[in-house]
Amino acid sequence: MANKPGNFFEGKGKRSGSNLAFNDLLFNVLIGFVMLFVIAFLLINPIAKKADIPVKAEFIIVLEWDVEARDDLDLWVQLDEHTPVGFSNRENTPLHLDRDDLGTTNDKIVIDGATVIIKSNRETTTIRGIIPGDYFIAVHAYHKKEITIPYTVTVIKVNPFRQVYSITSEIVTMRAIHRLPAFTVESNGRVSSVFKHMKNVVPSRQRNNSMDAEAYNLPETTRVGQESTTSNNNGAGQ
Repeated sequence: MANKPGNFFEGKGKRSGSNLAFNDLLFNVLIGFVMLFVIAFLLINPIAKKADIPVKAEFIIVLEWDVEARDDLDLWVQLDEHTPVGFSNRENTPLHLDRDDLGTTNDKIVIDGATVIIKSNRETTTIRGIIPGDYFIAVHAYHKKEITIPYTVTVIKVNPFRQVYSITSEIVTMRAIHRLPAFTVESNGRVSSVFKHMKNVVPSRQRNNSMDAEAYNLPETTRVGQESTTSNNNGAGQ
């Protein structure tokens, strides 16, 4: 009996279907490897977020006092009529208080389970960016234990570097408030003047039983056309 001729396309159809499925599998595996490569690349080089981009400090205002003192001094800075920045309000752009120092109380830190004492009584407020206006400064003796508290306030312009002023004085009265010289920043970042002021920089809720005093002995300054580099170390605050 003669063999019937077979369907010429029958075998090829099966083989073609098998090859097509294999090609689909191979293509999907290839896509998976590409996606894994893209994810790994993104993890190695993450896209920078706006919050991750540091803002350059243009001015630094530093309050320092005896590293052995238990006293709690607070640095307050205010731009024009905006909300002052201090321990109870640590940020109001462009002003940022980096740390509320409580004297020796918060000098202890724990590193790898061991307690380490870092002797530093310092509060630093930065001005991030060039924002023109008048900047007012005050020091408040929030908690006083020593008879007198010598301290120094230094105002530094970062770029280009120059010291606007540095004043050393002392607090002898509980909850005293010392008004430090204010300074004016122009739109180009230039300090045009350093001047006395009578502004209440410390918020009213922090001023209970406080006494105001000037912590410096500077002549009145002209507020137009001056670039101050004055360093005055003859303050006499009370």
